[in-house]
Amino acid sequence: MSTRFSSPNTPMNDLGAVPGAGGLGADVPGTPGDAAPLHRELGAQLMAVHELGYLVLGEMAVEQVCARVARLAHDTIAGVDEVSVTVLRGSCADTMAATGPLAAGLEEYQYAADSGPCLHAARHRETVLVADMRTEPRWPAYTARAVHAGVFGSLSVPLTLPQGSWGALNLYTRKPSTFAGPGHQVAVHVAEYAAITLTNTTLYAATTRLAEQCKQAMTSPAVMEQATGIIIGERRCRPDDALAILAQASRDTHRKLREVAVALVAQAHRRHHQQIVRTR
Repeated sequence: MSTRFSSPNTPMNDLGAVPGAGGLGADVPGTPGDAAPLHRELGAQLMAVHELGYLVLGEMAVEQVCARVARLAHDTIAGVDEVSVTVLRGSCADTMAATGPLAAGLEEYQYAADSGPCLHAARHRETVLVADMRTEPRWPAYTARAVHAGVFGSLSVPLTLPQGSWGALNLYTRKPSTFAGPGHQVAVHVAEYAAITLTNTTLYAATTRLAEQCKQAMTSPAVMEQATGIIIGERRCRPDDALAILAQASRDTHRKLREVAVALVAQAHRRHHQQIVRTR
């Protein structure tokens, strides 16, 4: 089953179009020449938000959504040469999507060194701007590698994701000071909506997996009946409430429902065995 959601606070007309977002680089009539670039960036931002808001949950895997987000940022934000999406799960970092080998290679270098702009943005939940790799004092080994690869600037915007995960939307450019202008704020806003999109996608995937686990667990009624029976006996609750407690434990521990049930039954058997030993 697919679910369609729209971005918050995004105005639309009766045809579902975002007012003012006639196309990339669309100018506003009567706008002074020096303000035209800003309006082009704002128009691009509206288009990005509009597209992110109308991704259909259930039709795309998390990896596909990350790829769409990266491609959208690449096509939307002026001056960007390559884009990637980094996701942290505990101490492990992974590139979920990249628009090209340059971004993917620079991220792998950061992972190996356990240091760099994308990791800093994800870990510390703060935007990291490297205006010019040649003069950036932080991460000297990484910036030297980036300059050698032809990258002279980057912008990493943190992504807040569910289930204790964090990430970053990383923009790379071959020209220094690219993100000193309106592109900086556009990138931040696109990243904020990207985080909403990825959060919804991740939660949908987690809910779908849990539902499937519940279905599979029900095919092993003996274990499930024993586990729910143990909870009912300890909590004095109804069967439905006992199953809900098992499901919550599955989400909290990131384990399958059947695994939680098996572990609970095994723990109860150990306690029972210990009681028998003590009474002898």
